[in-house]
Amino acid sequence: MINLLRKKFIKNYENIKDKDVRLLHGVLASIIGIVSNFLVFISKLIIGILSFSVSIISDAINNLSDMASSLVSLFGFKMAKKKPDADHPFGHERIEYISGLIVSMIIIIVGLVLVGTSIYKITTYEPVSISNNFFMINMIVLGVSILIKIYQAYAYYKIAKIISSISLKANFRDSLNDCIVTSTILIAFVIEYLLGKNNIIIPFSLDGVLGIIVSLFIISTGVSLLKEESDPLIGTKLNKTYIDEVLAVVKRYPDIINYHDIMCHTYGENKCYMTIHLEVDKNKTLEEVHDIIDEIEYIVKKEYNIELTSHIDPIDLNDSELSEIKDKITNYLNDNYKDITIHDVRIVRRGNKSLVLFDMCTPFDFKKDLNYEINNLFENKYEFMINIDHPYY
Repeated sequence: MINLLRKKFIKNYENIKDKDVRLLHGVLASIIGIVSNFLVFISKLIIGILSFSVSIISDAINNLSDMASSLVSLFGFKMAKKKPDADHPFGHERIEYISGLIVSMIIIIVGLVLVGTSIYKITTYEPVSISNNFFMINMIVLGVSILIKIYQAYAYYKIAKIISSISLKANFRDSLNDCIVTSTILIAFVIEYLLGKNNIIIPFSLDGVLGIIVSLFIISTGVSLLKEESDPLIGTKLNKTYIDEVLAVVKRYPDIINYHDIMCHTYGENKCYMTIHLEVDKNKTLEEVHDIIDEIEYIVKKEYNIELTSHIDPIDLNDSELSEIKDKITNYLNDNYKDITIHDVRIVRRGNKSLVLFDMCTPFDFKKDLNYEINNLFENKYEFMINIDHPYY
């Protein structure tokens, strides 16, 4: 069904790297959410008012907030498409992350409101009898609303996965929460109906107790999503897919000896700026190296829409002393510290004791100073200057 809607309303729907195609996917998901949430809200509100059910009315309000979430997502996708301007030279695609944060906060607020509603239901509990006709109407409305919510969650999940959307992922989780909430209300409603039919009276509101449990679950989910959606704004490790795509291009060129110091900044799913250090033979001319780098950056831009900037590290392949130093350190680290690598090894020859400089890439939680061990490895023959950096992916 989702693929049918994509084919019908989205031209070139398979080209998700295109900004317009991605926007239309987001718009489609948001419209599905707006329409389905409005239908569920109206139906629950009517039966909630007719049955004087606080839990059903609050659940209806929850669905109204979901409709607001879908509107927020729709606004986010629309704003993310805006072209760069003088104040925002990298574009506006991160607005999608902000809309995801807003949805998360709405989830938390709704959870808190439902906690208060459930407590009110418990403190004002009075047993009521439910007629057979009204029981069937409630069962049908709540059951259909659960089915609508399941389809809505599926639509959000499917499209979020296709376009890698954080805000739609938040809406998907919210829809699942709604299914749980409504199912809980339905179960409590059935139990209370059956108890009433058998003249069994319980001294508390089962609906209210289950409502508190579900509300706490919703709040927990909202907090988790809030953290998850804050990460891209704060800055996280590189997306391995981006790295693999770029390295696949780099590895096509035998003149590139090695690569390191890959850094990446993203401004939404379709805007990525990346830098990389590439090692080349120092004996190649500047023009030769420039042509290779230009070609790599052009292919990466064309095939993966990544703005790549390359830094060149010239390597002397004929310096046997430098190669021996590098190999000795590398082998020692492989034997003793498998997560640590080195690059940019250089030697500055001066008098009786040369200076060896290199970068050592260590995990973020590695605190040990290896200067002593490296010096002992060479019996203090060299002076070492080690710069510590960390992996970004």
